Amino acid sequence: MTASSIGQPDTSYHHGQEASGEPRAANRRAWSRTVAVDLVGFAEVTAISIGGLLPAWIFSHFGGVDLNWTFVLQSSLVAAFVGYLCLRDSGMYDTSKLHDLPTSPGRLLAALSIAIFCIVGLGLPVAGLEEHMLIWYASWLFASLTLLIPLRAISARILARLTASGYFDRRIAVFGAGSIARKVHDHLAASQTGIRFVGVYDDRAGQERLDPEGLTVTGRLQDLLSAAQDEQIDDIIIALPAAADGRISSIVRTLERVPCSVHVVTHLASDLLEGQTAHRVSQIGSIGLLDVKERPLADWSPIVKRAEDIVVSAIGLVMALPVLMVAIAAIKLESRGPAFYVQRRRGLNRNVIDVLKLRTLTVTESDSEVRQVTSNDARLTKTGRFLRRMSIDELPQLWNVLRGDMSVVGPRPHALVHDDTYATMLEEYANRHQVKPGITGLAQVNGLRGQTETVDKMKARVDQDIAYIKDWSLWLDIKIIARTAVIVALGKNAH
Repeated sequence: MTASSIGQPDTSYHHGQEASGEPRAANRRAWSRTVAVDLVGFAEVTAISIGGLLPAWIFSHFGGVDLNWTFVLQSSLVAAFVGYLCLRDSGMYDTSKLHDLPTSPGRLLAALSIAIFCIVGLGLPVAGLEEHMLIWYASWLFASLTLLIPLRAISARILARLTASGYFDRRIAVFGAGSIARKVHDHLAASQTGIRFVGVYDDRAGQERLDPEGLTVTGRLQDLLSAAQDEQIDDIIIALPAAADGRISSIVRTLERVPCSVHVVTHLASDLLEGQTAHRVSQIGSIGLLDVKERPLADWSPIVKRAEDIVVSAIGLVMALPVLMVAIAAIKLESRGPAFYVQRRRGLNRNVIDVLKLRTLTVTESDSEVRQVTSNDARLTKTGRFLRRMSIDELPQLWNVLRGDMSVVGPRPHALVHDDTYATMLEEYANRHQVKPGITGLAQVNGLRGQTETVDKMKARVDQDIAYIKDWSLWLDIKIIARTAVIVALGKNAH
């Protein structure tokens, strides 16, 4: 977050409503400003390219000129890219100005002129048009500008309306009821670009702590956790005095589990925050911040990951259908009972989801009596033993992925009773619920598949899960999926 990203506050925010009573979708994660301006940029790159291709097509179709379309296409794309860079450098894609996106025709014309001038250096862009070069360039400039001006105006109008409706609001909560919280509140109240101050939280008991700076305390640390996990908050600022270094370290570790960004006022030394290896410094107006945690899967990341999940799960279900039909028949022939069963697991933000699996045991267990399956488990059927060794019993979870409850790659979901048990033993255990659970994960391909009969084994798995959340990329997912296929074929650590 930068000082320029501060915006229209909603100081009357309470349970997702304005003072007028109109809802502002408090329980919905804000749309990404980066994605919004990138979409505008993509549309304008397309407009510049079309502006170059259209005159060339007219010359070819109506003028009978033989064109080298490879050069035409290359020139159009290069000019579009150069024009985009010029527009970005001139502040035409400033994410803090979504409420008032610049529509300057002068900047658009300057960027187009520079872009088309650069193309001259590529050589002859359209074979056979030597005598018409100036006409072609002028036509390109006119066509692109004619497309860009209304496109920019329409984009500005749409983004302004969405911003006014709160779709791009950054919802900021402050932990600590004191002078720093007062400064943050006052700054947000005076800003105009789409960030809202949503509440002050403090866990110190006593009436003297409730209203020290004229602010109403919304709740305690547990209330802050609940609101963040319910996606009502985008950023948390810890605003406590430097003398409270131990308390701040504890709060930072607690807030590691929430799917939002966490900041600390910068009067604190970074070595107070254990487990953090790097920090960025940002600010809100005159309030200096130390960024100790970034929201996982921000901007384009959730869109890319969801697209990956839909494609992989849809293809996987089609390919797995014959295998599933044979497996269902084998299960029904060997033992009585359903072929499928549902496991209750915790997903994103600890919400309970129903995970679908093929039945591999002779018994079913309640959520409070789950016992991990071992290699010589007497409860396993012969068919179930094979299905587990080849991980075929997990294939129905592709349906969970397609529905959006799970992801192809992510932290593996554990039984509810195991979640409750290990959450009391490992402080960082709850951090794995910041993203959707996966059918496979980084821990599984790094040798941590199967039983976790000791706390140390579970800690090793949790460490891998957290590393995956922090380092996520599409390429990492592809590598994990490929390595999973090899591990499944070998049947390693599968019971």
